[in-house]
Amino acid sequence: MNKSTDNIKTLLLRLPDNIEKPGDRNEVLQHYGITVISAYLKENGFDVTLLDAHVLKLNRKTLFKSIIDVQPDILGVPLYTQRLGQAISFLADLKKLIPRLVIVAGGPHPSTAYEDLLLNTDAVDIAVIGEGEYTLKDIIECIEQDSDLSSNNGIAYKVGNEITVTPARGFIQDLDALPFADWQALPMDKYWYPYTIKKNFTNMVLSRGCRYSCTFCGSKSALGRKVRRRSIENALAEIELLYNRFKVRQIVFNDSTFNSDNSWVDEFCEGLLRKNYSLMWECNIRGHLVDKHTLQMMKKSGCVRLFLGVESADNRMLKRMKKGESIEEIEEAVRIIDEVGITTTYGFILGMPGQDLVSMDKTLKFASKLTKGLCQFSIAKPYPGTAFFTEAQQAGFVVDDWSKIDLTGIPYVANGLSREVMQEYQNKAEKLTRTPSLRFSFLVKQLKEIKSFINFKIKLAYVMRLCKHRFIRV
Repeated sequence: MNKSTDNIKTLLLRLPDNIEKPGDRNEVLQHYGITVISAYLKENGFDVTLLDAHVLKLNRKTLFKSIIDVQPDILGVPLYTQRLGQAISFLADLKKLIPRLVIVAGGPHPSTAYEDLLLNTDAVDIAVIGEGEYTLKDIIECIEQDSDLSSNNGIAYKVGNEITVTPARGFIQDLDALPFADWQALPMDKYWYPYTIKKNFTNMVLSRGCRYSCTFCGSKSALGRKVRRRSIENALAEIELLYNRFKVRQIVFNDSTFNSDNSWVDEFCEGLLRKNYSLMWECNIRGHLVDKHTLQMMKKSGCVRLFLGVESADNRMLKRMKKGESIEEIEEAVRIIDEVGITTTYGFILGMPGQDLVSMDKTLKFASKLTKGLCQFSIAKPYPGTAFFTEAQQAGFVVDDWSKIDLTGIPYVANGLSREVMQEYQNKAEKLTRTPSLRFSFLVKQLKEIKSFINFKIKLAYVMRLCKHRFIRV
C-alpha cells in the first residue's frame, strides 16, 4: 500500500442499492454519513471527490468509467449486509482495473463483521470500525506518509492471512465540531422517497447512539449506547442552510430515536417555529416516550409523519427482545398519536427467537386494528453486531452467503417454527398491509392527496405497481 505523498486523491463512493439494476429502487435518500465525512476531509485540506452512484443510477460500466476518470488512490465505501455479494464482486473487479487502489470499507457491516469480511475477500484492504470521520483522516495521512497502519485506532486490516485489529477509537462526543454535510457535492434535486411531497428533499441526522438494548438492532454496536446530540443552534443552522441555499422543503430525520429527550425536541420545534419555514419533516420515535405536548409541538412545526417500531404485540416477546417498553405503553402512544393527528407507520418483526404462532397471531391482530396508520412487516434477520445474531449462531445458524440476508427472504428460522410457517405468516402480513391499498377507494384517495408534481410521479408509480400486482395475482 505504498503511495507517493503528493496529490493523494480520495474518492468517497455510495454504491447503487442494486449494482446490476441501478434503476431498481424504492427510494433515493442522501447517504448522510459519507456526506459528513466528505465535508470533514475537505475541511482538513484533503483532495476528495464524493460520488453518489445510487442517485445517478450508474451501472457497472459507467461506474467503472466514473471511478477511473477520478483516478483515486483511496476509495472509501460504506457496505451493508444486504447485497454485500454484489458490492464485493464490483470492488474485486475494480481492484483488477486499478491494482494500486486502497479500498477502505465502513458502515454497519464492516464495523461488526470485519474479520469475516477481510478473511473472505481481497477486495477490501481496511475496515473502519465505528464512526469514520477521524479514522479515515488518519488512514489517509498514514498512507501519505507511508507509515504503519497499526498506529490508527478503530480499524482492521489483513497482512498475509493474519487480521490485525487496532484498539477501539472513542466516539465523537462533540458533534457540533463536525462540519455540515457536503451538500454542494450532491444533485440535491434528484432525491426522493415514497412520501416525498415537497422538493427539494433531504435526509439528515441530529444525534448518534442509542441507549436501548433491542436484540435485533446493531445501532449501538456501531455508534455506542450513549446518545450524543447536536445543539439546537447547530441543527437549526444546517437546516437554514438547506432551506435557503439548497431550497429544501422536506426533511427526514433518521436518528435512531428522535424523541429520546422530549425537552430537546420541544426546544427544537420552538426554534423551527421562530424561523417560520414552509418545511415538512418526519422522524422515528419510541412509543413509551410519546408525550402529547411534544407531539403537538412537532405537528405545529411541520412534522407530518412518524415511524414507530412496535415489533410485537406480545409482552413476552417484547421483553425477550429487550425492547424496553410494553404493548400497553405502545397502545397509549397510538391513542395519543391518533388524537394529535400525525400519520404514522408502525413497524413489526415476525420470526424472532421464542416467537410462536400464538404470538404472531396476536401481533397480526393488533396491526389490523391500526386503521389510522400504515403497517410495515419484516421477517426476522440476524444481522452481525446484534444480540440476535449471536443467539442465532449459538443455535447453529451459519452464514455461508451474506446475500441470503436480504430484505425479502427468510434466511433464518427460529426453533419451533419452520420455513413453511414463516412463508405463511409473511403472506398473511403482506395481505394485511396490501388489502387496504388494493381497494379502489384507497387508490383514488392517494391520487386526491397529490401535493406536488414529484408527489404525483411517486404516487402514480405506486398505484401502477399495485394495480399490476393485483391483476397478476388474479
